[in-house]
Amino acid sequence: MKSYSGAVFCAIFIFAGLGISSLQAQEESVSLSVLHMKQTQTVTQSSVDGWPTFLGMYQILDGANSSANVLALKGTLSLKNYDPTFSEVLWLLVYWQGECPPNDITLSQAAGIFWADIVKNPSQSDSSFPVDLIFPNPVPVSGCIGLYYGGAALIQGKVTMSADLDLTYNKPAVPNPNSLVNVGGGEYCFGQDWGCQNATAIDGEAFAVPTALKQSGHLLEIYGNISDSTFDGTNNFGPLPTGSSWGTVNDFYLLPGGCGIFNQNLNSQGFSNPAPLSTLYSWLPKDALRLGSVPQINRVPPGATTKAALQNQVETIFSVPVKVNAGDCMVTIFGRTGNGATDNETQVTGLMAP
Repeated sequence: MKSYSGAVFCAIFIFAGLGISSLQAQEESVSLSVLHMKQTQTVTQSSVDGWPTFLGMYQILDGANSSANVLALKGTLSLKNYDPTFSEVLWLLVYWQGECPPNDITLSQAAGIFWADIVKNPSQSDSSFPVDLIFPNPVPVSGCIGLYYGGAALIQGKVTMSADLDLTYNKPAVPNPNSLVNVGGGEYCFGQDWGCQNATAIDGEAFAVPTALKQSGHLLEIYGNISDSTFDGTNNFGPLPTGSSWGTVNDFYLLPGGCGIFNQNLNSQGFSNPAPLSTLYSWLPKDALRLGSVPQINRVPPGATTKAALQNQVETIFSVPVKVNAGDCMVTIFGRTGNGATDNETQVTGLMAP
């Protein structure tokens, strides 16, 4: 979401250090339950007036004394534009300890956020995104589950936000001391010099977001999604891509020992400054470990422009957990190939064991 969209959309980073657990293999025989979450809202309000936000709350198991471990999340997210204008919506799954509070739309009482997705739509259409996550190291939650979402047309227009999700969980026999870490998500604009957390109008420039890790452990998995989109071709934004194709670079690295020069390339707000993509790669130390890479590409008909959202699920499960030391650094690299203005965003989380 845009940097001017309000503090609520930074919520996933607020909870990045909260603890969650995984189960041992023998616990998988515990009977399964499925929570079906279906939400839809139609709004005409734009981000100029403040993002509309909504919250569906679901009590699981026996309330105050309950704990549960999430084993899978499957379903579909969609964002329908009734007008040819750019829109976006952020989806979060949160949990509260104990009974569901009457209404916590600000998430001030929430114990943690364990999943986030972002969906964008730059055209008059119905954009859908499939969710299909299976957690071999289950994610524990407790008491009450909330599906929080918010978004709208960025400038003007009518949109419908919908989610149809199934959350599979069971009641654990014993807890485990695993934790969530922020893998360095964010939002960066290309092809225009304003918007997002930072922006660049210079082709070939990119951004690298460093996140220092405060704890030691073993990285089990990274999961979430990437949503890279053109804008809508109006004068409100930069131009649409032209040429044969445009695409994006989305790379995730672990840097042993610290963030180094990447920490020196931040602006006064703590967001990454642009630099040539080749320069960012040259800053990676020799012992940097690439945790994942999600390149995306969109073909453009000769002599035409295109409006498109390139969206992918991220789910990398490490068969051998990756050793992490306190003070190591996660670096996420955002890049764009081709030309035109795009809005590039990741919502990716890491799951760590002790």
